Amino acid sequence: MKTIDQLIPDIYKVIEGNGGWDATVTKFLADGISEVAEQRFTSEQKPRNYLSLSSLGTPCPRKLWYKINEIEKAEKLTAESLGTFFYGDLLEVLVIALAKAAGHKVEGAQDQVNVHGIKGHMDCIIDGVVVDVKSASKYSFEKFKNHNLEEDDPFGYISQLSSYLYASKDDKRVINKHEACFLVVQKDRFKLCLDRYDFTDKLKGKEKEVEGIKAMVAGPIPSERIPPVPQSKTSPNTKLDIQCQYCEFRKHCYPEARTFIYSTGPIHLVDVPKVPNVPEVL
Repeated sequence: MKTIDQLIPDIYKVIEGNGGWDATVTKFLADGISEVAEQRFTSEQKPRNYLSLSSLGTPCPRKLWYKINEIEKAEKLTAESLGTFFYGDLLEVLVIALAKAAGHKVEGAQDQVNVHGIKGHMDCIIDGVVVDVKSASKYSFEKFKNHNLEEDDPFGYISQLSSYLYASKDDKRVINKHEACFLVVQKDRFKLCLDRYDFTDKLKGKEKEVEGIKAMVAGPIPSERIPPVPQSKTSPNTKLDIQCQYCEFRKHCYPEARTFIYSTGPIHLVDVPKVPNVPEVL
């Protein structure tokens, strides 16, 4: 019987044409792509204004409060962003199909799970282990590859994965009740890594974590914002933290931020004692 430790080399064998890809896997992939496309493109994509397991780990309480209480203030996602999300979804469906073709036991794909009234959909269970499949940029991929997510997790992936595991504590398909994995594919080159975490201690505090978040969003907006960071080692300016740069409530939370267009893209500066010699968005 195969184990998840063999998963990545087995997937690579499939890609080389030496695995078990057949008509069943082709149908699984085709159905998955169709479902993702239908979800993404048949209606306007609007932000969710409810708590889900994927949102529990949001590092910024203020962002989560906005999402639940003032969703109308969310900036509309661009077609470029939505297309990028779709591209990531396709890669994730492909990786799960490759795991099936590689002869590993894949179960529970997109099953709904519940943690104290908060619902979500886990990606799958592979060889008895809860797995969350992620597509990542080269920079983010290195964090998973080097097992650095516990120190650098701006999007709350650790909390999300532990929630899926907690919700599966009575699921007989889940053999390992204490560990779960991220199966990560790099977007620009097809590289894979398996990042495994022991959640023994974190699972004990899951109920308290969830109830605390419920109470927070039911109360007044948190006053504390994620503080700005230095623009660079030599600049006196500060810029929004990466979490704030990509936040759909950025303009409401940091109305004083100024946007400058660099060759690498826009940067949102907060304290600007030295005005950059690049165009500013007015």
